[in-house]
Amino acid sequence: MKDAKLASVSITGAMSYVLFAFIAMAGLSYINYLPGVVNALAGGIGFTDVEAGEIVALNGYGGLVGSLVAIFLVRRIRWRPVMFVLLATLVAVDFGTGWVEDYTMMLVWRFFAGVLGGLCVGIAFATLAKLNNPDAAFGTVLFIQFSVGSLIIYLLPVLEQKINAYAVFYVMASLVLMSLIMLIYAPSLPGKALPQRQSSMLVGVSGRAILLLLAITCYQIAASAIWTYVGLIGHSADIVETKANLYIAITGLLGLLGAMVPVVSGHHFERKYMIIFGITLSMIAAILLNFSYYTPLYIGAMALLFFSWPAVQSYLLAITAEMDRTGRLSTMAVVVTSVGLATGPLFASSLLVDGEFTVMLYGCAIVFFVSFLFVISTNAEAKRLQS
Repeated sequence: MKDAKLASVSITGAMSYVLFAFIAMAGLSYINYLPGVVNALAGGIGFTDVEAGEIVALNGYGGLVGSLVAIFLVRRIRWRPVMFVLLATLVAVDFGTGWVEDYTMMLVWRFFAGVLGGLCVGIAFATLAKLNNPDAAFGTVLFIQFSVGSLIIYLLPVLEQKINAYAVFYVMASLVLMSLIMLIYAPSLPGKALPQRQSSMLVGVSGRAILLLLAITCYQIAASAIWTYVGLIGHSADIVETKANLYIAITGLLGLLGAMVPVVSGHHFERKYMIIFGITLSMIAAILLNFSYYTPLYIGAMALLFFSWPAVQSYLLAITAEMDRTGRLSTMAVVVTSVGLATGPLFASSLLVDGEFTVMLYGCAIVFFVSFLFVISTNAEAKRLQS
């Protein structure tokens, strides 16, 4: 009992969770307003649609590389000074993007930015795993992501008119600068978990960890696949583009409520039941989108997905933190999440048939179900280890 108290972090104030969550979000914040980044690159900045997609993709691959490197660093570094250097460098790189005009240079520049951002996110998620309430910690991250993303997408057109087409990169730099300031005021954390606790928690965890990471990967593949094409699904159902975008924006706000579920529920409900319920809602959403020609079903399907997505992800990340208090498993979860988010659009596009989304949507429902099976297997493995 004494060891458990020593190993936990005595942080109870909500503001502390907000500080750490914002720091964790800022490294790869562009994901939250990705359409705005692509629009800027292919619009006022002057790249083609294909080039804009390639720049964003390489930025994402850089983030994946950074997250992978972070897995091997989190146990060996003092997180605060390293984060300070990484964030300060990322501010300069994001701000300096405003002077990059050559396509090849932009590819290299944004890949480097992605590596820095991936390192920041990987280290920050390992730090979140050491907080007293990982459910609240990761729920707060996703709440901030949805909030910041919606606000920036709304403001970007105005900012681009008042500044220039590179405004989105100045926004990135500003967010990282804000997180750098928050880092100064963030509470201190223990450098690592106690050896006794660490060894006890990692005994027999490998099988569970693999199943859990597979569950996260599959869920992210299916969710991001639908997110990529949800607008076009509405257009194919003869919903006017402006109305479809409005429906997406309104239902997207439900993501804020979904992200708050783990924060406010505490331990009143078992995580496994909440995860199973959320994945079930996601499967229903994928199936309902096949009937998008009936507008209420289109809206309802998006509402189910956007509400359940952040809740499921928060709970899954909280389990990684509980399984490994060193934070290394949480950093691995960042990597597989990135893999899932990058794979989803490719998976979806491979299942499109003559502009029809039926095969793709049922394929996503199947992948959600596979994630469901991995979650069930994870819980079965936990019971086996306890017996």
